[in-house]
Amino acid sequence: MHRDIVLLCVLCYYWSTQLVAESLNMSSRLARTTTTGIHEVADEQRLLYNLLQGYEKSVRPVRNASTPIVVRLGISLTHLFDLDERNQVLTTMVWLNQEWYDELLTWDPADYNGLAVLVVPCDFLWLPDMVLYNNADDYVHGYVKSRALLYNNGTVFWPPPTKMRSTCKVNIEYFPFDTQECEMKFGSWVYNGFQVDVVARTDRVDLSDYVKNGEWELQSVVVERRVTYYASCCPEPFPDLTFRLVIRRKVLYYAYSTLLPCIMMSALTVLVFVLPPDSGEKIALGITVILAFSVIMLSIIEKLPETSDSIPLIGSYLNTVMSLAAISVMMTVAVINIDWRQPEKHPMPDWVKRLILGKLAYMLCVRTDYNPRSRVSAHHEPPPSDICYSEDMYGSPWMTHRSWLARGSGNSHGSPARSQRSFRRHEEEVSSTKRSQEEELLPVRTEWRQVAQVMDRCLFWLFSAATVVATVVLLLIYPMIGDSNTAVPLEDTL
Repeated sequence: MHRDIVLLCVLCYYWSTQLVAESLNMSSRLARTTTTGIHEVADEQRLLYNLLQGYEKSVRPVRNASTPIVVRLGISLTHLFDLDERNQVLTTMVWLNQEWYDELLTWDPADYNGLAVLVVPCDFLWLPDMVLYNNADDYVHGYVKSRALLYNNGTVFWPPPTKMRSTCKVNIEYFPFDTQECEMKFGSWVYNGFQVDVVARTDRVDLSDYVKNGEWELQSVVVERRVTYYASCCPEPFPDLTFRLVIRRKVLYYAYSTLLPCIMMSALTVLVFVLPPDSGEKIALGITVILAFSVIMLSIIEKLPETSDSIPLIGSYLNTVMSLAAISVMMTVAVINIDWRQPEKHPMPDWVKRLILGKLAYMLCVRTDYNPRSRVSAHHEPPPSDICYSEDMYGSPWMTHRSWLARGSGNSHGSPARSQRSFRRHEEEVSSTKRSQEEELLPVRTEWRQVAQVMDRCLFWLFSAATVVATVVLLLIYPMIGDSNTAVPLEDTL
């Protein structure tokens, strides 16, 4: 038992002698000055040692507890990485320039051979707890532990570079001609305004090292100081600095990747009515255009956020041209139905002739066979005849003659050659009658085809006008109205 106590006393004595020796060694090294090249290093070491003696970095460096520390905050924007519209997150690279007065870290440069600025690790000093209020990530990583500049008058300047991911409310109403406003709100997390006050270091944002983004154009950066009172927490004020970035999307990429294909497919929708009415590819072309619009719509939906606040401009345009394409398919079905009308079942009314083949064809410069002076009836009745013809289930004509059948049934013992000659003669009569009836119905069939052609021409101009109006209004006029309401000139921050 006594031996253990003696051993413990010996160890304590050894440790104390080691600490005293190390302290004496440090004092001797700080006191030594030479003129052979290490004079400046010794001054910095001696200054750092003298400043940090008795310095406590975990509390505010003020002698009077009622004195607030004024932190002058500013940012140097170096890069705008991306604006994730779907997750509504803005990613930027900034230098968070912080400057404050530490009254416990002052010295006379004359005592240290004119040394007025000292570069020290930031871990040695008290640092303001500035955080990004609208941070999209957690607060685990923090800032880069860069060194701080310490001036002889007590001014501390600490510019840690950091990658910010801040939340940004995205307005997709004018996409892809949109202008977004994103905010970055900085302030002390714990200290109130009576302890740590936050003001703007400069009224402008430093853009001297800014690298331009390929998708977004920086319009302006506005600095605004706000004071917030949290009634549920504390009655003291909590000041903060809000940097509002106004960025505008560059349209060139979306112009050739989205808008130009949409306009080209809209032209294909119009060209459906240029094909002949009896063409079987009219409906196929219209359905293909609708499917192509659907693919573009799906690719755009994957990029935009799932919000019901507004409908994107490109979505409105796609819905409009898709509706026109769907209506064009329905109109094409109607035109094909008109083109294939049988005059035997659907005689043409006189008002259709006057309105479509007469007035509308004249207005659209479509040449038809309509003659307003002609009074030929549209109801062509076949001439009375005792000959009737039809087709069997295989499509081959079979002819009968009432009188010939009657004679054949009355004289069944006639000569076969005479019966054959009689049958051939009646067959020729049936063919001649059928040809004459087809020739009489041919003008009516031609008129229905001309009606289909006039309808095609009319629909062509109507859909062309609708497509041009939709394109001009939604892709030119409407974006210009939105741009005039949100565009802000970029301030000269260099």
